[in-house]
Amino acid sequence: MPTFQDREQAFEAKFAHDEAFRFLVAARRDKLFAHWAAATVGLAPTDEEALVAAVLKISNARGHDEATLGYISGIMAAHGMTGVNLSDALAICEQEARRQLTEHPPAG
Repeated sequence: MPTFQDREQAFEAKFAHDEAFRFLVAARRDKLFAHWAAATVGLAPTDEEALVAAVLKISNARGHDEATLGYISGIMAAHGMTGVNLSDALAICEQEARRQLTEHPPAG
């Protein structure tokens, strides 16, 4: 029968795994979202990669989603695109990121 310490270690390992997975999903989501935004406004490949890099540099602290949405909103507005539901697009990118990472987990 497992001891309390074994159960505690298992709980801590699961928590660490879940947090790492959450971080990977958020990073993949942001990358997918940036690629979507670049395609939506018709950026050239080099500009698209610059946009992806800029989005991935946004601090992962509190307010990250709002900062990401605000940044992409600015890009969209600069290209004359307003009224796009960015929150829905971000949610779809999160679902896709979760699906990708569930079906093909990173090695290690």
